[in-house]
Amino acid sequence: MPPEITRPARARSAEEKNQRRDDILRAAERLWTTTTYAELSMNQVAREAQLAKGTLYLYFDTKEELFLALLSEHLHAWINRTADLLVERKPRTPQQLTDVLLDSAEHLTPLRRLLVLLGTVLERNVRPELAQEFRRELDTQLRRLVQHMPYSAPTTLRLLRHLYALAIGWQQFRESLTGTDLSGQPRQEDPGEYRAEFELALRAILEQLAAQDRRTANAV
Repeated sequence: MPPEITRPARARSAEEKNQRRDDILRAAERLWTTTTYAELSMNQVAREAQLAKGTLYLYFDTKEELFLALLSEHLHAWINRTADLLVERKPRTPQQLTDVLLDSAEHLTPLRRLLVLLGTVLERNVRPELAQEFRRELDTQLRRLVQHMPYSAPTTLRLLRHLYALAIGWQQFRESLTGTDLSGQPRQEDPGEYRAEFELALRAILEQLAAQDRRTANAV
């Protein structure tokens, strides 16, 4: 059996270090598609990234820290895409804004799975200063969305909280479903079903928030 090939222990330039970090994140993401979070180990990630375990710990102290970085990456990508769509389409009605949020949320199952981990595992087990840094950076990023939303800042923040709750709630529901339907047959995953139910809830919330926002504005 040929010896395991690993890369040099240290990346020297900033570009090499950024690439090494990205390689680690991609390795963890690939493994997470077939391995549960609880079963996934740093040893597995190091092997997948073709690195010595000691090299892996130069970038991330713990598995929780690694996955928090992965979550941050996915969140920033979603925020950037959503902000771009808001600037491009300039939605003004609840229906138009719902369409933007649905389009920006396509193919976001990895992000929803990571959000489920955030409150249950990640923030409870990373260093407090790292969790605080994550929250500060997230707040900074979310301000971009607030600037481009058609509603007041308080209403927009309420909307984002509802969006977060919907995302993790529906993801947990999907993950809790058994492998068979009521007739005992294997249950087939239907992405369209998720989108339809998510859209139903999101449109109802947006209609109510928009109406409240109008009443508040008229009362001033």
